[in-house]
Parts: sequence; structure tokens; C-alpha cells
Amino acid sequence: MNPLYMLDLLGYYGPYLLFISSLFLLYKKTNYLIVYIFGFILDSLLNFLIKGVVKQPRPKGDYDVFKPNEKHSARISTDIYGMPSGHSQHALYSTVFIHLVLKNTNITLVYILISLLTLYQRVKYRNHYIIQVIVGGIIGACLAYYMYKYADKKIVGKLLAKKEDDAKDVA
Repeated sequence: MNPLYMLDLLGYYGPYLLFISSLFLLYKKTNYLIVYIFGFILDSLLNFLIKGVVKQPRPKGDYDVFKPNEKHSARISTDIYGMPSGHSQHALYSTVFIHLVLKNTNITLVYILISLLTLYQRVKYRNHYIIQVIVGGIIGACLAYYMYKYADKKIVGKLLAKKEDDAKDVA
């Protein structure tokens, strides 16, 4: 199998791979995990709603990643629209959220690489115009930032001041 085609498949499945990886990486950070999942669902609903409102078409003659020499089969519902790119939105949502929670350079670099492959694959196969991919990425990144801030505030809000056990009252 062609190695470049393998990268295309990695880009196509990128959002799903990042989602599953994020579940494992956040497994012991329950509050972040719950907010991440809720945010991912919100990201999907937001994408569906925006596509239904904006109704910007996809490029003509998009190709099927599984049959690269053939045109994509007929699309249904809001999937006929391309603004914003759901793949880009989901990939950047996961990348930004994981970066903010873990602050691990190696993991972030892997997530960025997979996200870039996803964005590239969407344009290469003419599933989206470049602007649709960029807007999707911005929406996903912004939502991730706000979901992280919400989760962070929620976690900090649970911290309570502890009375010192051996401290003597000085007053």
C-alpha cells in the first residue's frame, strides 16, 4: 500500500483517533474527561447547526478517500454542506484541549501532526475549501479553550481551605 495513501487515511480517521487517545489520556482526570466528552458532543452539534444555517456547498467533485480515483457518493442531510469542516473542528478541539490539560510537548506535537494531516486530507480530496477547514479548526480550538476554562474553574471551585492540624491560634 502506498505510504502517502496511509497518511491520507490517518488524516481521514484523525479526529476519531484523537478522540479515543484523549479518552485514555484523560482517564485518571475525571473532571477533565467528563468536560472533554461533553464538549466533543457540543462540538458535533455546533457543526451540524452551523452547516444547516450557513449552507455553503462543498467543492464540486470531491473524492472518496477509500476509492481515491472515484467521486464521493451522494451525501445526505447537512453533510452536503462544507462550512465548517467537521473533521477539522473535531481534530483541533481534541488537540487544544489535550494541550491545555496535559501541557506535554511530545503529545501535543503528535496531536498537531495528526490534525495537520486531517486538514490537508480534507482539502486534497476536495471535501472542503481551505476556508472551510480553517473556520472549522478555529471553532474547534475556541470551543476547546472555553471547555478547558470551564473544567479548570470547576476543579478549582472544589478546593477548600484546610485548617492546620498542629497550628496554634496566634490571635
